[in-house]
Amino acid sequence: MQPGFDIIGDVHGMADKLFALLANLGYQQHEGVYQHPCREAIFVGDLIDNGDQTVAVLETVKAMVDAGHARVVMGNHELNAVGWSLRHSKTGEFLREHSATNQAHHQAFLDNLPDIADRQPWLDWFKTLPLFLDLGELRIIHACWHEPSFAVVKPFLNPDNSLREDAWETIFERDTAPFIAVENLLKGVEETLPEGVSFVDHKGKERWEVRISWWRSDADTLADIAHIPNPSKNQHAMNHLLQVPADTALLKRLAYLGDCPVFFGHYWLAGTPQILTPKSACVDYSAGRTGPLVAYRWSGEQELSNDNFCTSDN
Repeated sequence: MQPGFDIIGDVHGMADKLFALLANLGYQQHEGVYQHPCREAIFVGDLIDNGDQTVAVLETVKAMVDAGHARVVMGNHELNAVGWSLRHSKTGEFLREHSATNQAHHQAFLDNLPDIADRQPWLDWFKTLPLFLDLGELRIIHACWHEPSFAVVKPFLNPDNSLREDAWETIFERDTAPFIAVENLLKGVEETLPEGVSFVDHKGKERWEVRISWWRSDADTLADIAHIPNPSKNQHAMNHLLQVPADTALLKRLAYLGDCPVFFGHYWLAGTPQILTPKSACVDYSAGRTGPLVAYRWSGEQELSNDNFCTSDN
């Protein structure tokens, strides 16, 4: 087996899928820590929420990180968990509003760790996670590699690309440049849909803004780059977007221009795992619901291959 990295998708509290995937990748427990003789795991974030095996996932991954057998970047769910827990120093309001919708997205984590004393060590750990990894020959981010957003957030980062302790209030101030930049990186760039067009996301929430498939450098219609989950259930929106020409200026502004592979999660893909472009791959195939947990086995190649995916099912 060649040395390299195994980039693992959004686990979302599904420990059984994580254990199955690690076994399929050849990781074995030694003194209670999963490890591989010549490879290292990289998790793309969203370890929590959705599944009910949160503690087992967190304990497994952190043990791997602490022993030098894994790395993790921050997902939007870790970001939101910290924001949910912190109060603004002046207003006393929680940085992330405690609305019914926000709580629904976060309920599994709260249910699995109902005592704040048990949650706090994990929240402290989340705050240390880098927003991205640039390892020279490959890059890892949760949702979108977006150079303009990196430029905005750089002053708020520690040398290891984690958020500075004094940055949390700033990056949760809605509609500011730092807030939008972090949203772009960890949740994806969104564009407003044409008037009268909306879709229902996987949580059943109606949305009027859509995430853009930023890895696409060319497209004919808005439907080609609008990332709408469950297209068959949102056929009205898809039919409308098929009539709207793609914004070429938008594509140029978002296009990934790096000369090394970039890996990410977040997008709840379905079907057989496959690369998106020769330089980009998503490893989130809806493990948080009924899909498998997916990894890409990277061994130094600069042109990615469909043959290098591994799942918890095989």
